[in-house]
Amino acid sequence: MEFLYIIILSLVSITVLFIITKLMGYRQISEMSFFDYVVGISIGSIAAEMATNIDIEWWKGVTAMIIYGVIGILLSVITQKSIKARRFISGTPIILIEKGKINKESLKKARIEIDDLLTSARGNGYFNIGDIDYAIMETTGKISFLPVALKRQLTPQDFNFAPEREGLYVNVIIDGKIMDEDLKYAKMTMPQLEAELKKQNKKAEDVLLATVDIKKQLTIYPK
Repeated sequence: MEFLYIIILSLVSITVLFIITKLMGYRQISEMSFFDYVVGISIGSIAAEMATNIDIEWWKGVTAMIIYGVIGILLSVITQKSIKARRFISGTPIILIEKGKINKESLKKARIEIDDLLTSARGNGYFNIGDIDYAIMETTGKISFLPVALKRQLTPQDFNFAPEREGLYVNVIIDGKIMDEDLKYAKMTMPQLEAELKKQNKKAEDVLLATVDIKKQLTIYPK
């Protein structure tokens, strides 16, 4: 009976956790600020405690998770409406390297060591710190780098060349299954898809992935 109760509590906690996370938005996953991180681990800890500690009444854990979730949502709304509130809660970006010079005071403010900066630079492909013009620590903790002019990648604009617009590649077949909604988005009919498959002597069930570009050209990756 106790084992069954734990299973039920686990299912309830993960369901509530899933709903709260969806309400708080994908920013919780992709670009967590310090406060997002605190709220996230707090809700996760409550969910874990709720699932394993049978002495705690289930509604108390759910209530605590909802309170944390509501606070997170409210603060998200406030930060969207007010720049001052956003800067106070999420912080502001910190310039670590400016015009090729490392700012020691900024490193102290960001609470990172020079080794951490060098590691992040190497992770972004800069093995020579002299190749970096600016380095900025974002509010999410990620460091963005701007290379010096001579080290930046060339673009079509540098050659006075205007490439054609590529648009999105739409996945119309995934693991042998035709994606009807994606096929509509690609503005391609079923007869057209079947004709293209026939041209390449393929059947849908033999295809791992098939994509359609803006020119309705079908690219097939067989199983």
